[in-house]
Parts: sequence; structure tokens; C-alpha cells
Amino acid sequence: MDSIRPTDQRSTEGSSGSRFGRPAAGGSFKGGSKAGAEASDANFYDENAAIDDASDFDDGVDDRGKQQRHKKGKGRIEVQVDSPNLKPKKGKPTQGARRQQDNDDDFDDDDEFMERKKKKKEQQKPKEIQVPEAITVANLASLVGISVGHLSKKMKNLGFDAVTPDLLLNQEMAGLVAQELNVIPVMLTTTAVDLEPRPEPESWSEFPLRAPIVTIMGHVDHGKTTLLDSLRKTSVAAGEAGGITQHIGAFSVTLPSMKHITFLDTPGHAAFTAMRRRGAKTTDIVVLVVAADDGIMPQTVEAIKHAKEAGAPIIVAINKCDKPQANPSKVKEELTRYEVVVEDYGGDVPAVEVSGLTGQGLDNLEETILAVAEMMDIRGDASGLPEAFVIESHVAMGLGNVATVLVRRGTLRPGDVIVAGTTWGKVRSMTDEHGRQVKEAGPSIPVRINGWKGLPSAGDQVIGAESEALAKDVVETRITRLERQKQLESIDKINVQREQQRRALERSKAETGGETEPETPEFVKPTVNIILKADVDGSLEAITDALAGFPSHEIELKIVGSGVGNISESDIDLAEVAKASIITFNLPASRSMQSMAESRAIPIHGFKIIYELLDHVKDTLLERLPPDVAFEVKSEADVLQLFKINTKKNQFETIAGSRITTGKLEKECAVRVVRAGTTLFEGKIKTLKHHKKDITEANKGMECGIAIEGFEDLQVGDVIQSFVRIETRRKSL
Repeated sequence: MDSIRPTDQRSTEGSSGSRFGRPAAGGSFKGGSKAGAEASDANFYDENAAIDDASDFDDGVDDRGKQQRHKKGKGRIEVQVDSPNLKPKKGKPTQGARRQQDNDDDFDDDDEFMERKKKKKEQQKPKEIQVPEAITVANLASLVGISVGHLSKKMKNLGFDAVTPDLLLNQEMAGLVAQELNVIPVMLTTTAVDLEPRPEPESWSEFPLRAPIVTIMGHVDHGKTTLLDSLRKTSVAAGEAGGITQHIGAFSVTLPSMKHITFLDTPGHAAFTAMRRRGAKTTDIVVLVVAADDGIMPQTVEAIKHAKEAGAPIIVAINKCDKPQANPSKVKEELTRYEVVVEDYGGDVPAVEVSGLTGQGLDNLEETILAVAEMMDIRGDASGLPEAFVIESHVAMGLGNVATVLVRRGTLRPGDVIVAGTTWGKVRSMTDEHGRQVKEAGPSIPVRINGWKGLPSAGDQVIGAESEALAKDVVETRITRLERQKQLESIDKINVQREQQRRALERSKAETGGETEPETPEFVKPTVNIILKADVDGSLEAITDALAGFPSHEIELKIVGSGVGNISESDIDLAEVAKASIITFNLPASRSMQSMAESRAIPIHGFKIIYELLDHVKDTLLERLPPDVAFEVKSEADVLQLFKINTKKNQFETIAGSRITTGKLEKECAVRVVRAGTTLFEGKIKTLKHHKKDITEANKGMECGIAIEGFEDLQVGDVIQSFVRIETRRKSL
């Protein structure tokens, strides 16, 4: 933008030689001269010509250019031309340039404002953190980006007690706390794939009838197995040690009426509580066997409880009615105390008097079972993928992992892919209780199958899978879930231990006034390590549960290894490293394993009856415990007078002139000084004299002088007792 300013003749001085009125060299003019006026007029018209020239120049400017004319005063004309094609003069910016620059500065300020607003919005967006399975309060505070004190205060406001920096939080708790702090928790989880049983149909009336599943329950040695033996005309108890059922058995019986009943025989021993509970849950009807000559016993009461929890109807079988001392009426009366009222007493529970040994009343028992089943209208669905329960499992020679399963729904066939617990398998073969091959098994049919990748646990639910890939994914999901559950349980245990240690330290500081006492060595409990091997999983579970009930406040029993099947070389290696003994149940050890164990000084103990195994373990624990200590007083002597005797070099010794009141005092016995019923000192006799003669013993009524080694503070009236320490083996844990 250029500015052209013509000079007014009234205010401009200059010579005629200048276009704008500037004086020529060597000349000047003043306002009143004619030459000056003419020059001024000439300059004025020259300036108009210049303005016209500028106007002509502006006409050549593009549309973006601007032409402005302003008249100031009388003869002054100002022209401003703004155009991008005109270059401004160097120096101070013009008004238009300043305005453009101001506009540009405004746009720059807007950009900066938007950028700051964007950053502020990003800062206000909730932060995301990845929450692990377990995290301490200190680490969570670090992830969130706040101090531990601020987080602890926030957690206390949320209802947490005893918040400390080392408090462990599980994933759910940490996620809730993070949300309260406007932080988005990202839980690290995996995709869960699992199999569930099919939903029950709305009506079972469209499906065919199936055989009832009957569980025989009762107290140990009340004749359950003998009763079943008579029912299926085979010998079962002969194969059981001591005539006591050691593990659950499942088999199907065909009655003369060609109807079928599936029986489950559960052990009556106290250690098999879990197996009886499983039997009650998988059954339709419970037959409670009670001996007519023995009445209600602890496992009888337990069986009643399991049956009621499972909602299964009860049939009472009063066994051993062939004995002279049998009293069925007494049994019926005792049952009423446990809310089991038989039909003879106005209740709805059938009671049948039977004898498993002679077969008395078995027909009546079968008819009662079928009648109850008919009223229950028990039906089954044989279509679709199989669903079953594991009754027992073990490792068989030449077959590997074998499990007895009871089909509840669908049909099981060789080649089916099945999942049970945390293992899966492809059915290789199926056999019944007699070892005969079975091509398919429908509802209520027990079969023994092999082909498992791992050994399933008794009580696991078996569900068919459409493919091996699906079965593997399901097992992986279940294993991950179990590991996570164990981690959560360990979190709670760690928090409890830390809290106990913290409180103990606070109590110690309070008692000592803040001063720490020298640490005393902690009591280390002795530990007995064992390895358990059993024939079937149910027995292993029962033994493990029974051993877990042993007291552990003085000695700890640690099962370093367990499994189903024969002893292997790896078991012996583990026993050698852990300094453990191997205990087997219903498993004879091979000669090669026995020789290997003997060469490494590893004891192997085998048992066939469970209570003998438990007694052996108990005796082993008692041997490691310190014995019971008792003190027997052999004699007493009353101190009658004290003497000071100079022994040598002005050293004096206190001699107690005493009389033996009871027993015989022997110099070799330990003694203690009793004053007013309180024992002051225990030690040994240094000197025992009668008159001036040294003696080794003093009988009742004899007077003697007694000096006690390490104790000089004897007084008249004290009693000196001699005693012996008697140690006896512990009889209880």
C-alpha cells in the first residue's frame, strides 16, 4: 500500500525546479511572490496528474485490490491502495497490514485454545489399568497414581477394615476400588468354555421308564454287602477284607419279574462319609440297613441325614432278624427319634424285616423297592450326548485309567468323547460288573470304561463332548478356574497370617514398652511325611479325609504324594527326597519295587482294612511326640537344724540336719527343696552323711546330714524330696 500526499500551496515551501514544491538548487521562494504562486499551481496540477496516474494504476489491480480516496483539508488528497500485487514499503506496517496481522494472531490464539481444551479433555478421561489376580494396596496405589495413604483412606471410607500397604486384594475387590477412584479396571481374563448338563424337560411323561437306582446305606458290619450278595446270588463280601466293604460298588440286578434294579453299595466305616454322601446324591431310593441286634449307630444317623439332604425316599431294611437276640420293634422305636417314622407307627416309611444270610424277606424287599419306584414314576431320556457320574476310579494293569460310571441321561457308546472334572477321554471299551463287553449303556446302567487321559475323581459329573478339541478346551478352562480359586484362598490365608503377626508384634511392643526383646527360637513342630497309594480314587479320598482330621497342634502329618495305582519308581524317588514312608491300601507292592525301596531304606506299609491303616499312622505320629512325663516321690526328709562346716581354705558348706520321714533316700536320686508347698530348687545331693560317715542311702526314721549341690539357702522346716522321672509313651494326639 502506497500513500501519495500532494503539497498545499499555502503550506509548502520550495523552488519552481521541484515537482512537489521543493526549492531548486540555489533558490527559494516565500508565500507572496508571483513565481511562487505559479510554481504552486503548477505543482498542484502535477499532483493531480500523479493522482490520475495512481488511479490508472489502480485500475489494473485485480478484484482483490481496494482503492480508497480521502480528502483532508482544502487541497490535501490522500489515496490508499491495498493490493496483494503491490509490495509494501519497508518500515512501519500499514494499518491494513496491522489489521491482517491482528486477525492472524486471533486465529493463532483460537488454535492454542482448542489444543489446550483437547489436552484438558484427554486428562479428564478415566485412566485404564490392568488388574492382576492379586495385588497389594501399595501396588494398586502405584497403578492408579495416588499415594498409599490416600488410597487407604478411600478404602476405609468404602468399609475396608485394617487397611495396610501389604494387604492383598483379589481382582474383584481391586476393580471395585479402582472404579471408585474414576479408574477403569481391565480384568485379565480368558475365554471360558465349559459343558453343562442339558436342562430338564418340562414333562418326563413322554419318556420311557428306567430302572431305579437304589443305594444301600447303614452302619459298618450291619450286613449291607451280605444282603446284596443274596440279592444277586454272588459273593461280594468274600473279596472284601474283613467282610467290610472298602469302596463303593455299582451293579445291576435282574429280578425274577425281569425288572431291573441298580444297586450302589456304600461303605459303612466312619472314614467313608464323602462316599456315602455321593451315593445319596446319585440315587433314587435309599435302603437303610439296620441290624436288629445292634440298633441305631453313628453311621446309621449319618446315612439318614444324607438321604434327607438328597431328598431321596427311605426304605428301612431291618437285617439279621434270624438271630435270637433280634429286636425289630426296638429299632422302629429308635428311628422315630430321628424323624424316621415307619408305617407300623403311622408314618410313611416302609420297613421290611430281612436276613441277608438266610434270604428271609428278600422278596418282600424287592417288591417294596419296585412299588416305591412305580409311585415315583422314574423315567429316563436315552437320547443325546451321555451324562453320568463317576462312582469309582482306579488304575488297572494293562488298561490304564479306569472309571466306573453310572449313566443318568443319554446313551454312552465306545468312541464317545467325554469330560469329567479336570480330565477327558475317548471311550475305548465298556464292561459291566461281570467283565462282559457292553456296546451301549443307557440311563441307570453302571459300566466300567477305560480310555481316560487322566484319572477322574469319584463323584465327578461326566458329560459328552462333540469333539476332542472341545473337550480339551473345557478341561483347560476348568483347570484355570481351579487355579484361580486356589489363588483367592491363598490371598485370604496370607492376609490372616499377616494380621496375626501384626497384632502379635503390637502386643509385644505394648508389653515391653516399645522395646524389642531378644528373639527366642520358635518351636518347630516335628513333621511326618507319607506317600499314599490306593486301589481306587474313592478309598484314597476317604483315607485322605480321615488323616486330615488328626490333630496338628503338636505334630504335622504331611501327605507329600498320593495317587491311585501300584507303587512306581517315581514314588520311591519322592519318598527318598522327602524322607517319607509309603503306605498302600489294597495294593500289593511288586518285588522289584520292594527291592528298590529296601536298598534305599524306604519303609513300605501295606494294609487291607482302613482302620488298621489309620491306627498305624496314629502310632507313627505318637512315636515322634515327646513322651508324657510323670514324677514319683521316693522319699521325704524334714530339715531340723542347719550346720556350717568349714571344708577348706575358709570355704563353708551348709549341712541340713534332717530326719527321713517317708521312703528311702538314695544319694543318686534327684532331689528338690520344698518350702511351704512351693518348689524352690531341683538338683542333686552333694553330701549324704550319718554322723561323720558318708553313706549312699538313708531309710525311714534315720537322721542324716544332707548338702545339696548349688543350693545354700536352706532353712529349718524345709522338706527335701527325692524323686524319679518316669517317661511314658503318648497315648493320644
